[in-house]
Parts: sequence; C-alpha cells; structure tokens
Amino acid sequence: MNLLNGIFLHILYSSLVASILILLIIAIKKIFHRHLSVRFYHALWLLVLIRLLMPVQVESPFGLGQFFPADIRSSAAADADFVFNQDLFNYDAARNESQDSVNKNEAHTLSSNILLQLEVAWLAGVLLLLLLSISAVLRYKLETRNLTAVIDPGIQALIDQCRKKLHIKRAVPVYKDSYFKSPCTAGIINPVIYFPGDICRQIDQQQLQYILLHELAHYKRKDLFFNLLAALAAMLHWFNPLVWWAVKEMRCEREIACDTYVMEVLGEDSAIPYGRTILNLSRLFSNKGRQFNLVSFNETNSHLERRINMIKSFKKGSYRISALAIITCVLIGALTLTNAIGIGRDDNPITDTMAGLDSPLDDKIKEKLVVIDPGHGGDDMGGFYPFDQPELAEVKEKDLNLDIALKLNDMLRESGIKVAMTRREDQNVSLDDRVKLANSLNAALFVGVHSNAYFLDDSINGTMSFFRAAADDAALAAAGKRAAQLLQEEMVGSLGTTDLGISATQRIRVLTDTRMPAVLTEIAYISNDSDRKKLTDEEFRTRAARALHDGIIKVLKEMAAAESPEEQNK
Repeated sequence: MNLLNGIFLHILYSSLVASILILLIIAIKKIFHRHLSVRFYHALWLLVLIRLLMPVQVESPFGLGQFFPADIRSSAAADADFVFNQDLFNYDAARNESQDSVNKNEAHTLSSNILLQLEVAWLAGVLLLLLLSISAVLRYKLETRNLTAVIDPGIQALIDQCRKKLHIKRAVPVYKDSYFKSPCTAGIINPVIYFPGDICRQIDQQQLQYILLHELAHYKRKDLFFNLLAALAAMLHWFNPLVWWAVKEMRCEREIACDTYVMEVLGEDSAIPYGRTILNLSRLFSNKGRQFNLVSFNETNSHLERRINMIKSFKKGSYRISALAIITCVLIGALTLTNAIGIGRDDNPITDTMAGLDSPLDDKIKEKLVVIDPGHGGDDMGGFYPFDQPELAEVKEKDLNLDIALKLNDMLRESGIKVAMTRREDQNVSLDDRVKLANSLNAALFVGVHSNAYFLDDSINGTMSFFRAAADDAALAAAGKRAAQLLQEEMVGSLGTTDLGISATQRIRVLTDTRMPAVLTEIAYISNDSDRKKLTDEEFRTRAARALHDGIIKVLKEMAAAESPEEQNK
C-alpha cells in the first residue's frame, strides 16, 4: 500500500492546486470577458490538464503550493517507503517505543486507517471509470468495424479542397452511419470523420464544406489528444467536482476555438453563413449518446449561445494570442506547475550567506553541540543481508551506522566541534533516550546515521535524507529542511550515489520530538548489490563520514551567520 499512499497524496495535492487554477480562470473570464482571445483561454485550460496529470512535483521558491500544509506538499511516497521498511525490517527502532507513547500511536493508527480507506475508495472509483471507458471504446469499435467509406466524387473533391485550405496532407476518410448522432471526428493519428446517415440530403454544399472544415480543424489542432488527456484527468480526479466542470468547459472552448480557426481561414465574410450552419445543425442533430472521446460538430445547447456570440464578434486575427497573454500564461504556469516547497531566504531562519566567514564566527561555531545518532543497535539490527536469514546476516545496518558515526565523531572533534553520541558501541538505545539526550544537552543539531533497505525491489539505490514536517513549528521544520539539503548535497556530491532527494515526515520520532534542527540520513541501500558493496567498503564509509562532516560544518556556519550581532557579542 505504500505506492498507493504516495500516488493518492500526489493526486490530492495536484487536485487542490488545479482547483485554485480553475477558480483563477473563472475569475479571469468574469473580469475580462471578451477582451482576451479564445487561444488564450485554451492555453489556460491546457495548464489545468498539465497540473492534473503531472507525474512529478517540481520544486521552486514560489507557487500556489505554499498555501498548503507541508506534509501534503512533501514526498509522500518516500515517507511511506520508510515506514514500510520500519514495519518489515525493524528500520527505525519503533518497537523500542516506551509505554507513554501508546496513546499517540493509537491516534496515528486511526488516522492511517482513515487515510487507507480514502485511498482504497479513490482507487475503486478510478477502476470503475476505467472499466466504463473501456466498455465505451469497445462498443464504439464494434459499431464502426463494418462501415463503408463515402465514395461520392463530389464529397471527395470537397474533402480534398478543405484539406488544402487547412494544409493537411494525409487522406481523411468519411463514413456515414445512423449510430452517430451528429458529425464527429475520431483518430488521434489516423483521422476519420463520421456523418449521420442522411446528413448529405439535409444540407447544402456550403454547409457541408463548413462541417468538413470544422471536423478537419479538430484533427489539425490535435483536439482528440486533448480530449483523451481530459478524460484521463477526470478519471484520476473523479472526486473533485471542479475538475468535471473544467473538463466540460475545455470541451466547449475547443469547439469555439475550432470555429475561430475555421473563420480565420475563410475570412470575416463567412461568419453569418457559418453561424447559420451551426444553428441549423443544432435543430437537426442531438448530442445525446455522444461516443467516448469523439469530437462532435454540434455541442450542447448551453454552449450554443457562446459559440454564436463569438462568431458574431469575430474579427480577422482574433485567433492570435498577444505577447501580454503569452507572458500571463507563463507566469500562471510558473505559479501552478511548481511544488513551491523550497524555502527561500526570507522563510528560512538559516541564511545562505555563508562564503568566507571570519575567525570570530568560527569560534561561535565551535561552541555549538552536535548529537550524532547511529541508528539501531543491540538486538535491533535494522536492515540486514541476506534479508531472509537474520541469524546468518553478513551485513548489519547497526554495524555500518556505528562505524560511520564513530568516524564522523572523530572528524568533528578534530575540527573543534563539540559532539555527543547516542551510542558508542553495539547496544540497545530506546528512541526516548535518544531524544532525551539531544534535548537535555540543548544541542544545535541532531544527525541520524542510517543505511536504507527495500528488499521488495532490490534495484532501488541511492541516498536520501529526512526532516520533520511543519506540524507545530514551521521555523524548526524549515531549519531542518535546510540542514537536510546541505547534508544531502554533500553526500551525493562526494559519494557519487543516486540522489533520491529529501523528504518531510511526521513519522520518525527522533525528528519530530527533538527540539532542534534534526536530519535522518539514509546513506545507501543494503538491499541493492551495488550500494551494499559500497557500504561494506572501509574507504566508502570514511568518505561518507567526511561528507557528513563537511555538510554539518556548513549547517553550523549558516546557523551562526543567522544569529544577530547582539547574540554574537554575548
């Protein structure tokens, strides 16, 4: 369920940000009404689709995501994986929790159960809509498998004429059948136009030309592809009514954009007869029973007035998008397509002005105390290999953690930094005792040293770091995040491991219960052959300790630089 948890939280966050974007588009349309082009609105709706379907979160120092809680914005998948490892392989000594934390754990379990129920409900909805969509596609394939293309020479000549007007080189066949309720287009790669069976007897040559141009314009503009994306977005975000409304609006805007595109080709003089064609077809045909992912000429009655008004007000060049509109789209995209979890200079109590510190500031750094926490110990091995034979384990996380931590301790002391260790030998130390030690010493920084493991997929490798999510202390969380960034950068840069990034969490006690910036590092994966070979190498562990040392020095320097002059003169 860890993968499901990560996907669900990602979908939820994307849906929330997209909802803000949708409301913003509504406001823009209300305020500016007809002053902005159809293409501009189409670009805005495209931003909505991108936001809804983005597979990854892109960090930036700005964006709408800053208005959401940090635990929603953070990488849920990575956090879930850590907890999973904890339960299966004893990775975080959670079994050493004291009795006084039982109530907290019960509350967390209840919250986790509710979240799991929501995840399952979401997945069930997605699967149901997927089955309905597949059924609709299969029904469409069944109904259209034996259709015969229209071979009337006059119609074929008209199709070729329309293709030339729109600069479409490939042939586009036309089929007639009573299955279709209005003219429509299908085929993202191989376009096909479908007509109701008797349409050619009910309209004249000019109206037929308008219909063909409109349908070919859908192919030219790749509207079928956008329809497919919209259907996928609605499927994944079925719980959000704003998304369903937006999908309807996108469809209407595409029809209007198509009308505008056709008149851009034909000229302003075509506006009146083209509008009459739409009105005529609205009386002849119905959209009831419209097939899945087809683009029809005739839209719902609620959108008909908007299309006619646009046609009446059409002027040559109205389909173009201005430079100002382009800039606006870019700015809105920057705000909505980024995750905005990066902490800027103003939000971070630890500043980035760290180059070339003078000696008095170095003295201030040496006054700070760092707690080093080698994860696990005693009968808690943490991760081990072979994972299915703990009694025969050749590689034990607890030993790797302790070796790196001892090396780190020596390096920091050589640099003049005060250090306290939660353990110096292979012994059991409860999470409570680790937290109490750090808090009692009023430490400036807490660093947990761990090695990761995930034996369900031994291809996963690399380095990652955790910090506390902003639950009750945003400033402390921001400081922890900055510390995690610096340590992660040093480890990845020095060790050449895969960068798995940093992640906020509320599920690791040594991060959430300590009263100072705290980071838990996962240096490499015991479960991965390549990473395990590195971890068992003495030289690699020394380099890991050196990378942590350099990262800690940078963190302490930034802390000292952030202190006021009055504080430095005490």
